[in-house]
Order: sequence, then C-alpha cells, then structure tokens
Amino acid sequence: MVVAFMLALAIPGTSVAAETPYTLPHSVEQVVHADGGEAYRIMIAWPDAPPPPAGYPVLYVLDGEDNFAIAALTARRLARAGARSGVADGIVVGIAAGPLERRVRDYTPATPGWTIPATMPASGSKTGGAEAFLDLVERQVQPLVRQHWRVDRSRETLLGHSFGGLLALHAALTRPAMFDGVVAVSPSLWFGDGLVTREAAAAKDAPPILIAEGDGAAAAPAALVGSLDRGAKPGRARFLPLPGQSHGTTMLAAMAPAIRFAFAAPGR
Repeated sequence: MVVAFMLALAIPGTSVAAETPYTLPHSVEQVVHADGGEAYRIMIAWPDAPPPPAGYPVLYVLDGEDNFAIAALTARRLARAGARSGVADGIVVGIAAGPLERRVRDYTPATPGWTIPATMPASGSKTGGAEAFLDLVERQVQPLVRQHWRVDRSRETLLGHSFGGLLALHAALTRPAMFDGVVAVSPSLWFGDGLVTREAAAAKDAPPILIAEGDGAAAAPAALVGSLDRGAKPGRARFLPLPGQSHGTTMLAAMAPAIRFAFAAPGR
C-alpha cells in the first residue's frame, strides 16, 4: 500500500519541495467485488517473521481507509516488544467502507418497520445490508487471506467502531462461527431500538467479545457485557472503559488493547 504526501520545506532564500511516496513494507492492496459489482478495497499487512506452526492470527479492521495503517503499524510495534507487550505477530486486514451511504447500509442489520430517527446519526440513510456485507467478508475476503498466507483459523478477530462496532457484535451473536473474537468500540447500541441487546438475549453461543467505550456512554455497553456474561459461557465478554475519550477518539484509544486481544502471545 502506498500513501503519497507532499512535504514542502521553505528555507530563506531557497525553494525546496520534495514529493516522496511512503510505502508500508509487507503490505498489499487488492479489490474484491460484491455480487452487484461494487468494488471493495482490501488492504493486507503481514509480518516479516515466518508464521508460527499454527499460522498467523488475523485482525480484520472495518473502516480500513482510516484504520488499516494505524492498526498495522501498532501491531508491528507491539510485536517487536513482545516480551513486554504480550503481543505476537499477526496479519492485519483493512476493509475499506467506501462512501458514507454504503457504510451505513453495510454495517447495519435489517430492522423491518424501523428507520433511523431524525435525531440520530445517518438519519434518512438506507440500512439493512449487514448480511450481504458479512457474506462478502466470509466468502471472498477471508478466503483471499487464507489462500495467500498461513492463517490460524482459530484466531480470526473482527474490529469495528460505531456502526462498525454494531456490525461486529451482530456478527458475533448471529454468526458465532465466523470469527473467533470481536472488538466493538463505541458500538451504536441504540440502533434498532436495542437490536443487539435483543440478539444477545437470544444468542446461544458467541465468541469472546471486548466492548470499549468512552466517557458519558458506558452504561449501555457495560450492561450488555453483564448480560452476555450471564449464561453458559461466563467470562466470554469484557468491558474496557476509556476514560477521557469521546466517540470520535475511542477507536485510537482502543487500538492497542484490540491488538492485544487479537494477537496475544501464547500464555498471555
């Protein structure tokens, strides 16, 4: 993946301008197409070190155009300090959301008879495309990664923020075999008048779940974690408070804990 930027340096009496592309080593960008022909950018970064016998763990990151490079570089930095960080090498896969209208559609489950209220974000947008999007990830993105890298298929994690956090929880509760863990950062639990809360009450199984939230909105996520922990698999859900963080900053604040959740070294 190449990130281009202009570096302009003004020196008295001279004019210096250099344009240099920045490249993330051991990374690639590919495109997959949905059944209707829509193109989705997939960004993949892999470690320099050879895979362990079971294969690399994988972290799938939603809103990849914003979060992929941060996640990949953070994962590498933590893995270099593995003895202190407790993080091992892993593959980071960014899935770009694309235009806002598509993001809202792809990241929201179907809610027949319910629409986003006028007072809430993305009011008026089309919703309900979560199943088609998860099908795309399951049938095209995951096989693409597994085809080219040795993957530990017992350690595949999904990370999402806001509507992406909603989608991650929906996937965990309705498709528990698709991922081995999910991280939901500031999930939009209000969507569908508490749809995810109802899904949690009905779910018979779910992979490990980490929910992170900042100031002023922690009550609902903490309550959801409590409800998930009451059942056949206590301890499968954890709540991570992010003091001092707002909705717009929680993803960055949760990045290192999310990577540790997905890429924890053996015995950590």
